[in-house]
Amino acid sequence: MNRKKTILMADDDADDCFMASEAFAETGAKAGFSCVSDGVELLNSLAENARSNRPGLPDIILLDLNMPRKNGADALFQIRSHPVFKKIPVIILSTSNEKEVASKIRAMADAFITKPATFSEWIKIMESIAKKLDHPQMPD
Repeated sequence: MNRKKTILMADDDADDCFMASEAFAETGAKAGFSCVSDGVELLNSLAENARSNRPGLPDIILLDLNMPRKNGADALFQIRSHPVFKKIPVIILSTSNEKEVASKIRAMADAFITKPATFSEWIKIMESIAKKLDHPQMPD
């Protein structure tokens, strides 16, 4: 039996989580979508899923950089240094533009997307991410 694919978004902005979730639902993708509010919750969720007997690690992580408690860069460093988590594709989804983000952080992520301003742009981004779920080796 195939497990349902999932996306886990880490973002402290509830509006962005809502927009991303609604846009993802609009794509019709048959995958789960959940959101945590910071890097601490993200890493706790990953650790909890790794400890459980059920397969629960996300297929893609959407990661905001500017979050309280543990920012996205710190969370990304921890994900990439963990033997199990490092294989999960991480897409940085930030209000910062790509040029503002340190090259080391960009190099550790699988993709970088500047957060959209409109719902139709959110849908386009989520359509692209949904395609990656079905075809993980697809280039951007």
